[in-house]
Amino acid sequence: MSIYKRILPCFIALSCIHNAYADDTGMALADLYSVYETTSQFCDGISDRISAVSGISKINTGITATGTVAAGGALYAGIKKSETDQEIAELAKQLCADGGCDPDKVEAMSDQEFFDKILPTLIEMISRSESNAAEKMAQKSELDAMVAKSKRLGNWRTGLLAGTVGTNVASAIISGLNKNQSDLIQQISACNVAVARLREYYNAALQNGVNPIENPVMQTFQTTITNCGTLQISDVEKIEKRMTAVFGTSIAGATIGAVGTGTSIVANTDKIRNDNSDAGKQTEKTLNTISNVAAGTNIATGIVGTGLNISLITLTRDLMRTAQNCEDTL
Repeated sequence: MSIYKRILPCFIALSCIHNAYADDTGMALADLYSVYETTSQFCDGISDRISAVSGISKINTGITATGTVAAGGALYAGIKKSETDQEIAELAKQLCADGGCDPDKVEAMSDQEFFDKILPTLIEMISRSESNAAEKMAQKSELDAMVAKSKRLGNWRTGLLAGTVGTNVASAIISGLNKNQSDLIQQISACNVAVARLREYYNAALQNGVNPIENPVMQTFQTTITNCGTLQISDVEKIEKRMTAVFGTSIAGATIGAVGTGTSIVANTDKIRNDNSDAGKQTEKTLNTISNVAAGTNIATGIVGTGLNISLITLTRDLMRTAQNCEDTL
C-alpha cells in the first residue's frame, strides 16, 4: 500500500473534525444572534418610558413648588392681617375709651355712670381745640385705612390658600395616575430575562470554541450583557413608592388648604369682623389662627412634595442613563 493510501484516512478524519467544529461554532453564533435579536426587542424603548416619568416629575415639581410659594404668601398675609387687626384694636380703644363706642355698654350704664363717664367726654369733645378734633379725625381715617388693609389681606390669604388647593389637587391627579408603573416593571423584567438568556448563550458559544478575537461581534454581545444587565426592577419600585408619597402629601395639602380657605372666608366676612363683643373677637381670632396654621402646614407639605419630586427626577435620570447605555449597544 502506497503512503498516500495510508495517510488519506487521516486527512478525511481531520476534515470531518474540522467540519464538525465549524458546524458547532456556526450554530452557536447563529443561536447567539437569535437571542440577541430577542434581547433588542425586549430592552429597546425602556429609556422612553423612563423619560416620560421624568418629565412628569419635573412638571409636578413645578406645581408643588408653586403651591409652596402660594402657601407662604397666604401665611405672610395672614400674619400681617393679625398684626393689623391688633393695631385696629389698639386704635379703637383710643377712640372708644370708657365704652363710648359700644352701644351695649352705654345701654347697661346707670344714669350716674353715664354722667360720670360719657357726659364729660362729650363735653370735652365739644370744647376741645380744633387741633385735637383734627387729630381724632386723622385717627378715624387711619382706622378706616387699617380695616380696609385687614380685609384686603384676608382676601389675599383666602385666594392664595385656594391656590394651594388647586396645585395640590393637580399634583395628586398627576402622581395618582403615574404611581403604578407596572408596564415599565414588566418590560424591565422581560429585558432582564432576555439578558440572562443572552449571557447563557454567550457562555455556550465560548465553550463551543467561538473566538472573540476572530468574531468581533462577540464584543457587542458582551457589552450588551454588561450594560443591559444593570437595569433593576427595584429602581422602578422606588419610583412607585415616591409617587405614592407625593400623592399622599398632595391629598393632605389639598384637604388642609380647603379647610384653611373655608375658615379664611368666614373670618373675613363683615358679620365676623363687625362683631365687637368679646366672644365675637375671640371667634375671629380663632378662625384667623386656623387659617394661618393651615397655610403653615401647607408650606410643610409643599416642601415635602417638592423634595420627593426632585428625588424622583434624580432617580429617573440615573435609571434613564442606564437604559440609554443599554439601548446604545443594541
